[in-house]
Amino acid sequence: MTRGCIGFASCLAAAAWLAGPIVAQEPEAGVGSALDRCSLRWRPLEADTRSVTNRDVTGAHVTVLSGRYLWTCGTATMEADSAIKRDGPRQVELLGGVVYEDSIRTLKSERLLYFQLSDFIIAEENVELVRLTDHSTLLGPRVEFLRAVSGIDAVTTAPGRPTVTFYPTNTESPEPFEIESELAIFAGEDEARFYGDAVIARSDLNAQADSAMLTRADGLGVLWGEPWIEAEGIRLEGDSIRFVSQNEELEEIHAIGDGYASGERFEVAAELVDIDLANREVEQVQAHGEGVSRALSGSHELRGDSIHFVMYAGQIDTAYAVGSAVAVQRDSSWAVPPGPEAAVGDSAAADSTATDTTTPDSTATDTTAAAPDTTAAAAPDTAAVPAPDTVAAAAQDTVAAAAQDTVAAATQDTVAAATRDTAAAAQDTAAAAASNTTEAEADDDGPAEIELPTDGSANWARGDTLIAVFERSAAPATDSVPAPDPFMQQLVLDGNASAFYRMVRDSTTSARPSLNYLVARRIQVDFEAGEPTGVEGEHAIGAYLEPREAFGTPSPADSAAVADSAAVADSTTAPPDTVAAPPDTVSRRGHSRSPDVQLALRNRQPGRERRATPGALPALRPGRSR
Repeated sequence: MTRGCIGFASCLAAAAWLAGPIVAQEPEAGVGSALDRCSLRWRPLEADTRSVTNRDVTGAHVTVLSGRYLWTCGTATMEADSAIKRDGPRQVELLGGVVYEDSIRTLKSERLLYFQLSDFIIAEENVELVRLTDHSTLLGPRVEFLRAVSGIDAVTTAPGRPTVTFYPTNTESPEPFEIESELAIFAGEDEARFYGDAVIARSDLNAQADSAMLTRADGLGVLWGEPWIEAEGIRLEGDSIRFVSQNEELEEIHAIGDGYASGERFEVAAELVDIDLANREVEQVQAHGEGVSRALSGSHELRGDSIHFVMYAGQIDTAYAVGSAVAVQRDSSWAVPPGPEAAVGDSAAADSTATDTTTPDSTATDTTAAAPDTTAAAAPDTAAVPAPDTVAAAAQDTVAAAAQDTVAAATQDTVAAATRDTAAAAQDTAAAAASNTTEAEADDDGPAEIELPTDGSANWARGDTLIAVFERSAAPATDSVPAPDPFMQQLVLDGNASAFYRMVRDSTTSARPSLNYLVARRIQVDFEAGEPTGVEGEHAIGAYLEPREAFGTPSPADSAAVADSAAVADSTTAPPDTVAAPPDTVSRRGHSRSPDVQLALRNRQPGRERRATPGALPALRPGRSR
């Protein structure tokens, strides 16, 4: 009897062990004990469910459940179409239509692993996670996180290049950021981090970097690792970038370290570049930090220790440059006049031509040699009238003319050389003044030196502080037709100011501008249609060079053209005072010369062989006739 009772009890215990679901055993002490371990329980959600329990190779129980079950552990709930519970590693694997939820997130996937001892969860295959605090979502192939436990930082990690929709605020209908990266991390309830070729997009911006971070508490975004961001027509680059977007719109962008900003009409480079926006329009652009800050817009270049632009309706309103400020306006259409070397070359060539045509020996010899031939040819027609007196007179006239030409040419060369020396000295003075800035910049290891030309190809100004006021265009900008570039209205330089600029003073005398150089404590330049119209200087000194035409003096090119015309006229038309033969010869001989003799004598009249020297000053002042 006793033996039978013992056998029946053993059979009942074995039957109870093999039947129905098994209540989870309390996990062993370990990691889970520090994480507020829960008691895992499960129950079927459908009537048609089954479970089978076996042992694995270690002897631990393995339970296979088919049908939809609900699993609970603290505040976390899990359900799936089927599950496998392994008592050895304290692990539950959920398969098919998995739905998970705890106090901070919900998740859907095709497979989920839950580790009881560590409260660690891995979800795989078509994962969709939603953070309950802000409804930010994560879509990817895999998600890892700890079950939400009080006092534990809730971190969600998603490898495999997921796509994250991140809402920056708690407003009812905020516009989210769309982010893709190799690895995404939800840190707590307010922060998201992204690593590996992160790409961020929203209707008002596009950004890319090796890594990025977004927060909800203050709307802060940080990019690092070759970052760039594009917003409202501006592209910003730097070692790292910070931006603020609290009220669903971009408010600030900061490039930190080797900052560079570019737009349709401008470029800015500095150690730090800051941009302020409002109502999706750029309001201010600031460039500052260690080294030289630079800005470039079309033909305008601006430099200084710091630069500040104030914008209005998408157009620049005012520009400030503080500390060693330099502004340059270049003109690519400006034709640089020929330098002193070219003028000297032209004058030398002209002088050599004039000297060859007026050499006393060659002219006297040729004329004297020609005289007997001409006389001999004319002798039969003139009844053998002797011509010794005529030949001697012609030779004397030719020698005298050659001497006069030599003296005149020497005088012209002297005046031309003096003029060239004066112009070269003026140009050297302006170049020496401009070299102060370039030499100062050469001492720094910063950007390349800014060129301050003195040949009239650019207007430039410099000072301790520079303020430029622009006249905005009244034409509204559209998507197809952007607003035109604004004209500079006024330029103010304060402290150690200097300026070099072009200005047409009187268009009735010359269309070419004068070249002006001014040094003052303070300079103010007024503009009209982008061209300077007036300059004021405080404690100022300066100089300017007027075009030749302003004084009635032709330019070197005009002088050469006039000289060529005069030479052609002299060779084709005889002067009116040399048409008749010398009166003393006619009265003494009693008869007229033949046409050939008259032509030879006429060509030997003193002063008729002189030619204008190109590049030299005119022999006569304006208003006097020859």
